[in-house]
This record gives sequence, C-alpha cells and structure tokens, in this order.
Amino acid sequence: MMDFLRKHMRTIFLITIVGFLAGAFIGFGGYFFGTKTPQDAVIEVNGSKVPYKRFLTMLNQTIDQMHKSKEQITDAMLKQKKQEIIQDLLQEEVFSQEAKKYGITVSDGELAADLQRYPAFQVDGRFDQRAYFEVIYRIMRTTPKEFEESRRKQIAIAKLRHLIASNVKITEPELQLEWASKNRGNMDNYPKERGKFLEQVRQEKTMMVFSEWFKLLNQQLKVKIYLDEIEKGA
Repeated sequence: MMDFLRKHMRTIFLITIVGFLAGAFIGFGGYFFGTKTPQDAVIEVNGSKVPYKRFLTMLNQTIDQMHKSKEQITDAMLKQKKQEIIQDLLQEEVFSQEAKKYGITVSDGELAADLQRYPAFQVDGRFDQRAYFEVIYRIMRTTPKEFEESRRKQIAIAKLRHLIASNVKITEPELQLEWASKNRGNMDNYPKERGKFLEQVRQEKTMMVFSEWFKLLNQQLKVKIYLDEIEKGA
C-alpha cells in the first residue's frame, strides 16, 4: 500500500499545483553565473524559504549521476532535471509543513535508526561513521546537518502519509456494493477474490482522499519560485 502511495502521490500532487511551475525555468548554463548567494531562497512556500544551496546540491548530484551513467547532458535534459528538482523541493516543503500542522515529529533516535539502515553508510553490514562522512561530503556533496535535516523531513512526511492512509476505511457493505457494480451483480467469485479486491478498492479510495487533500492544499498554498530570477543574475 505505501509503495503504491509513494509511486502515485507525486504525480497527483504535481498535477494539482502545476500552475505554480509554469514559466519558472531557463536553459543550461545560467546557474553558474548568478549573483545570488547560496543562502537566498530558490522557493518560498507559505513564507518558508528553501535555500538555493539545497537546489544546487541536488542539481550537482543529478549531474554527477548523469556523468556516471554516461548520459549526454543537453540543454533540454538539464532544464527538465531542474524542473524535477524544483518539483521535489516544493513537494517536500509542502508536506513537511503539513506534517508540522499535524504535530508529527521525528526524534533523534528515529533519525539515527534511519541513518544506520542506509546501505551506503554501512561496512560489513554495520553503520560506519567514516563511510557516512565520506558519502555525505564526497558523493552527496552536502553536509551532515543538511542531509539529516532532509531525512528528518522525509521521515515526518512518511508518517503523515501513513496517518492519512490508515484512516481510510472500507466497510463490508461498501466493498460488496463496489464488487457488485463492477461485476454486474455477480457475487460468485467474491469470497475467493475478496482480499485482492479489498486492497484494490482501498488503494482507489486512498488516492481519492489524497487527491481531495491536495486540492485543499492548493487553495491555501502560496508559492514563489525564484530560479529564473537567480539564473538570470537579477
């Protein structure tokens, strides 16, 4: 269920807020010469600012990965990657703010357990501090503080997603009615297929709930995107 939500939530969310993203991007090269500092906001969501440095970190990681996979970096491809990064940052910030509204927090212990499970930070199946710092600085090109802040947000978002999904209930009469409507009233295979059908209906109803939630968020959302201004050196 949660894998299903992770797969589809981003698409529904982006469809809901796509209007905020129009016209915010330019082509390859500009970000190297902007006059803005890394601390300036690349996105502002309901007054909360996401630093340009965070965008650059993710962009550099993306470019490194493209080089490793020997992808040709064209203007069009880089522009698309920038859009995807902006979308990811926007989604993360919106959901993080919602998690705070619901009173969802992530303890230091939860964060530590999450970091220890990262395969990249392990040596011989155990968390290795040296490997952690090497990956953070050399591969991810970020700092422990920035990475841990991002992970804390992601854990909180996962908790929020689970909280909303866990409150989606399907009653037996509702399930049988849904089966009957999709099978022309034929209930012969219902006992055999009930479990699989229940999961399918739960996924459909959960996505409907999330869709309505995203629409409500959209009505309250105040978003400013400064990437175009930064890259033009304004």
